[in-house]
Amino acid sequence: MKQDPFGNLTDWGTVLDIFEELAEDGRLVECQPGLVRILRFKGNWRLREEVLKRVGEIRAPSLDLFHQVLTVLADDNVYYDARVIAGDALAAMLKNVHAASYEEFSSAVKKIIEKLKQTPQPPFFGEAVERLDDEIAAASMLEN
Repeated sequence: MKQDPFGNLTDWGTVLDIFEELAEDGRLVECQPGLVRILRFKGNWRLREEVLKRVGEIRAPSLDLFHQVLTVLADDNVYYDARVIAGDALAAMLKNVHAASYEEFSSAVKKIIEKLKQTPQPPFFGEAVERLDDEIAAASMLEN
């Protein structure tokens, strides 16, 4: 399979069909570069949200995919609903990261969380950031 089977992202209906088929078959792990491209694409909120809702299912997410989801969370120019979904996705992704990479991934998330906590946030987004912070803290406690 091609790593980016999604084609023209402006044809979002077709892209969603391909994405759903891959997700149902458990094959999203095979096309992570394509998922990164969708997350970077600013032209369709529905594509972005659908990817964010499902990336937590990917076993062994790539560093690029993880960082792109983290970028969505941190980007003040992205609407809050997508950022909340990104926070939930990151919590799920951290559970699927190889143990050797967990510290690197969780450290990157902690830095963004601290940055986000330094500025006032709308309550529902602040709660999403707190949930993510709690997930990381709980996982760290389990390690010790």
